[in-house]
Amino acid sequence: MGVELSGGQASDHKYASALVSHAIEHKSKLIIGDKGYDSRALRQMISEAGMKCVIPYRKWLGITRPEIDKATYKLRNIIERFIGKIKENRRVATRYDKKASHFKGFIILAALKVWLNIIC
Repeated sequence: MGVELSGGQASDHKYASALVSHAIEHKSKLIIGDKGYDSRALRQMISEAGMKCVIPYRKWLGITRPEIDKATYKLRNIIERFIGKIKENRRVATRYDKKASHFKGFIILAALKVWLNIIC
């Protein structure tokens, strides 16, 4: 659906709104993320777009949070496995490309390779 590049030391949360925008464009119904994406602003953005938010809450002392749909949250491993598969390409795993646009293009090529292996 969408790819956003970030620096290795940068927080993924900074790029979450751009990824949610990709999901809105593709009329997604669900956003799944890990605890690193837990924020009120992101949850509000997702709910205003009419999507279901499946992001576990961080633990805060003395505050009880609503439970998430654990069965749906388990689907997140599909993305984690997919990222592992595209990292089997040495060029993606080691980032030989100096330009971000070239690296992003190769990530898309690696993703297409994985998807074509599934389809064909």
